[in-house]
Amino acid sequence: MSLKIQFFVFAAICAACVCAYQEQLKQTIRDCQDGKEVTDDELEEFTKPLIPKNREEKCIMACVMRTYNIISNGHYDPKIAFGILKGILKDHPEKLNKIKEVMDHCGEDVPSHMDDECDLAGEIMQCEVKYQKAMGMA
Repeated sequence: MSLKIQFFVFAAICAACVCAYQEQLKQTIRDCQDGKEVTDDELEEFTKPLIPKNREEKCIMACVMRTYNIISNGHYDPKIAFGILKGILKDHPEKLNKIKEVMDHCGEDVPSHMDDECDLAGEIMQCEVKYQKAMGMA
């Protein structure tokens, strides 16, 4: 299985991550893939602001988002997503301000609830990529 999954909220993480966070994210992805090892290249690919290409990628993304409580019981919470990014990007206020704008837009555009969490994760990523591109971030 390819890990060409693209991670929303976490588009800015690649540049701002510290090793400890990368290892935590890597373990989360591994857990979401039933223990499959995750390489550093796959981790880097996962953090890019791109849209998941298939159901498998959407479902892995949904699993990661559930782990961080960004998705819970089919509900999307952009405030929790921003809270996570706020801690990660605390030393990069210029990026944080742009990410907040993206999160605000997507908080309005993405359904707050969908029964299929894999599809919800796909919608979140699609919105994130759209607004990041519009803001010149991607």
